[in-house]
Amino acid sequence: MFRVGIFIPVYRESKHLELLLHTLIEDTYPDKKIVVCIDEPTDKTRGLIAAMENVVEFHVSGDRLGKVTALNSAVAGTECETLIFLDSDIEVHQKGFVERIVDEITPFDIIDIKKKIIRDSYLARLVNYDYLSSNFTNFVFSKYLGKCLAFNGSAFAIKRGAWDHLGGFGKEICEDLDMATRAYIEGLRFGYAQDIEVYNSVSPSWRIWLKQRERWGLGQANWLKRYYLNLASSIREHASVMLTALMILFPCFPLLAVWFALPDTLYLNVIDLTLIIFAGRYIVFTLPVVVISLVVLTLKIFTILLIIFSCAAIVYYFFARYLEYPFSLFDFILFFFIYNPLWLTISIVSIIRITLWQNHIHLDWKV
Repeated sequence: MFRVGIFIPVYRESKHLELLLHTLIEDTYPDKKIVVCIDEPTDKTRGLIAAMENVVEFHVSGDRLGKVTALNSAVAGTECETLIFLDSDIEVHQKGFVERIVDEITPFDIIDIKKKIIRDSYLARLVNYDYLSSNFTNFVFSKYLGKCLAFNGSAFAIKRGAWDHLGGFGKEICEDLDMATRAYIEGLRFGYAQDIEVYNSVSPSWRIWLKQRERWGLGQANWLKRYYLNLASSIREHASVMLTALMILFPCFPLLAVWFALPDTLYLNVIDLTLIIFAGRYIVFTLPVVVISLVVLTLKIFTILLIIFSCAAIVYYFFARYLEYPFSLFDFILFFFIYNPLWLTISIVSIIRITLWQNHIHLDWKV
């Protein structure tokens, strides 16, 4: 019986897999078992299997089983006390990585591991803030509730007893989100491993990003459909934590609320109304009415954007300093005004699609 099992799912191949396996093999923690689940391996992957099959256990399928099916099956074939799950695009730079996890998880059932981005493209620089927000959200849940509704499954650990209690991963698109919510409902102890970190690789392609986010959006919509009553109950019980999490994950969300809450300047409204009255008698006043209306609208929009953006930038800068993430004001501007609204829109559209056209959605993904 191994004390620690490390499970890595791979579809076809991963350019980071060989480095990750060498890092884990060289890790000084002795009582560990490394299991790699590979669907439809390429020739390159088969070469890696041949080179490492004496030190790594490979579960290979010529057909696409899906991440959930492959991992559940692999875990069932082991008796490890602590289960560590890592995606194949992960890099580990810390010494004593496995031992750190074993020590950190002791008082918890599940721990989320801090994830940073390999910032080797401009898209990766924007995703950096996405990961910053989700990591700080999980830090808040861990600190104030001791449980968490969601975590990023690219790197986390769970005790075997908790895994068996939950029955492993559910057959869901976002299997990590589903597991986290079930653990939350069951009251399992959740911790955020702030001092343990991994690095995620991000494709520089916006096309791949959109395809991934479409999948995540649909997965989140299914999750919301299944657990909305539990979410409503949690919001009632922990409104401040839930609202804080929403604002951190989607800093552009408050724009709509502030738009309706911020009144126009009274004297500009009076002038506008006066000119409209005069325009009814003298058509020459029509142009000033239009110009002033546009000026008022522009000022209102600019004021709202400036207030919301400034608050978000300050908060994110603080988060970045606290969790040791890089922060660039220019990158954050693009994240706030382009990346985050796009991701929020995809999430909202996904909810509509699941609600109205679920039977007509065909997703190239297997769980």
